[in-house]
Amino acid sequence: MEKKQAERAIKQMLMSGYGHYSRMEEHKLITAFLKGDVTGFTDPHIAEFPLASQPLRSIKNNLICAVAVMCRYAADLGADDERCYALSDYYINEIEDHVDIHNWYATILEIARHYTELVRQGREEQYTLPVRKAIRYIHQHLYEPCSLNQVAKAVQLHPSYLSALFKSETGVLITQYIRALKISEAKNLLKDQSRSVSEIAELLGYRSLSYFSKVFHRVCGCGPREFLTKKD
Repeated sequence: MEKKQAERAIKQMLMSGYGHYSRMEEHKLITAFLKGDVTGFTDPHIAEFPLASQPLRSIKNNLICAVAVMCRYAADLGADDERCYALSDYYINEIEDHVDIHNWYATILEIARHYTELVRQGREEQYTLPVRKAIRYIHQHLYEPCSLNQVAKAVQLHPSYLSALFKSETGVLITQYIRALKISEAKNLLKDQSRSVSEIAELLGYRSLSYFSKVFHRVCGCGPREFLTKKD
């Protein structure tokens, strides 16, 4: 394809009202995704931008592009480079062999969650052993009540010392980290719509629905039920 032909095609696309998402939107969406918030992918964005005349080929092309972008974002966020690129190659082949019209959304979620785990692991490796142990404990006890004292006891440090160490290395208080992680998971569970708000609150170890709603509102700027109506 010649340069002039490509330029004419671009002009025709723009004149027809074609509009891709912006680089800023991409950055915001994928960065949030790799930090554990999958709610931005509730709409079928991939299907909105055809990259081939045949629908399945278009979806596969979009997924391959998404994997390539996600791979580089994950590396930028602290994931191991070699693991990122190896995972990218693996999923590109999986997309070619196994993706169909009906399972592409589940596939992109699986890919994103795998890269999210690589980001988490990469970030943990930058911390001292006590902080890595604390983060690991919090993730392992996400579906239970989890407090600073409990984490400190598990890693055998005084709560005040652990709190100061955690803040100095991660930039956030350990209580903020726990809260953000639980609310991120709560949003994922709300998106799934297979459980009620009260069930989600109980599942995540909150002592009451009202307290869960209060924490959710503090983090998200809206209550969990309002989030369900706004997420699309």
